[in-house]
Amino acid sequence: MQRQLGRLGGEPLVQFLALGVLVFAIDLFVLGKADNPRRISVNDARYREIVDIFEENQGRQPTGEEVRDLIIKWTQNEILYREAIAMGLDKGDEMIRSRMVLKLRDILFNNLIVETPAEETLRQWFADNRSAYDRPELIDFEQFLASDLDRESAAGLAAELGSDVHPDAYGAAFRQYPRRIDDNLFAVFDAEDAQAMIDAPTGQWVAVESDLGWHLARVTARYPRVEADFDKVRTTVARDWREAARKRELSEALSEIVAQYDISYEFTADLVEQSLASTDPALYVSPQ
Repeated sequence: MQRQLGRLGGEPLVQFLALGVLVFAIDLFVLGKADNPRRISVNDARYREIVDIFEENQGRQPTGEEVRDLIIKWTQNEILYREAIAMGLDKGDEMIRSRMVLKLRDILFNNLIVETPAEETLRQWFADNRSAYDRPELIDFEQFLASDLDRESAAGLAAELGSDVHPDAYGAAFRQYPRRIDDNLFAVFDAEDAQAMIDAPTGQWVAVESDLGWHLARVTARYPRVEADFDKVRTTVARDWREAARKRELSEALSEIVAQYDISYEFTADLVEQSLASTDPALYVSPQ
């Protein structure tokens, strides 16, 4: 558990900002009632509160893995909040919990000192992460919506057109998209159809489906992947390396704090069976 909490501590700050809605909603009940301020118990009521807030903001139920991460992140935020209170960071300022959590995390993060890495280390980091610096393969594509057609009719029109221009009847719906990554297609069109479009010869119309209906689309140009030159991106690589090093050190610092707490997950057997079945059962301690 400590290792998992530490790993999550290394995530970008935006992950903690996303949890702000959780810490807004939770008051000082736990601190006011607990005999031991270093003991944290996450029970059914807390679980339902966390899940309800997620559903309200996301419009859906969380998956088992999302529940697991939300619970771990809430626990980590609770620890940071208590540590912030113990350090007196709330004196003279009526902060809400989220500000307390972020304040302590910023203190920990800003106190980290990361030395400039050796050239060999930096080059190895670049080699291990070069996909972040290379320019990916790009495509130009175009499409038009033919919502009046069904699957068979759209496929027939695509075959009829071949590599010709779009029909005049659909000219107003015609759109072009220069230098896009393949993911743009998968974000809009059905996955199987988008792959068929990528696999088709350049210029060949393909029938593809989106939430709006059937489209005819085609790739009109392809640009190969361009590998980054280390010397040209060295400054960016060094910045990214330092950022990653700070996150690793922050994870270690958070793990040391977490180790000082007695954490129990006290969910009833029914809740574990019904809602947490896809997560690791070893995370939870179900009361007798």
